[in-house]
Amino acid sequence: MKQVTEQNNFIYFTLSLVVMLLVSSLSDLVAEGTAHLLLRGILLLTYAVAFISLDFGAGWRKFVTVMVVLMIIANSLDEFDTFAGAPLFALSVTLAFFVGVVYTASKRVLFSGMVNLNTIIGALAVYILIGMIWANLYLITLEIYPGAFNGMESKYWADNWSEAIYFSYITMTSLGYGDISPAMALSRTLAS
Repeated sequence: MKQVTEQNNFIYFTLSLVVMLLVSSLSDLVAEGTAHLLLRGILLLTYAVAFISLDFGAGWRKFVTVMVVLMIIANSLDEFDTFAGAPLFALSVTLAFFVGVVYTASKRVLFSGMVNLNTIIGALAVYILIGMIWANLYLITLEIYPGAFNGMESKYWADNWSEAIYFSYITMTSLGYGDISPAMALSRTLAS
């Protein structure tokens, strides 16, 4: 395996995001209720790839380490039904991670002053992450307001992950097939 450098770091990270999208789409094929294990595993793997490939300094390493610890805590609380707010906590940690990566990566990609293959792939990573941010926002909304979307039933957030990702990207690309639609003012505002 090649050494991760500033000239190829976004390639590795973007590949991990694409793998996360592909694996999470397979969650519909596993038994309902077990998709969360697959999703949690791929999320933690993506965190690890971010830690290794996007080495943006000591502050970055601390941020990712804190996110991994919080995700492990959130997953444990959620897995063992320790408290009712565990799904929101897990979604919030994932949202914070994605926002932190977008913020940090955007500075490197958009304001680097140079354009090469790595920065172009970094821009793709930012785009993918923006879709994931909105998917998390949709899932948080669905956790709080179960009827927030038509076509997306209120169930465990990990079992809805692929639907939220799907809705996020069809909304971002303006395709809007209509099979999922916002049903209340908050979800309409997020979708717009």
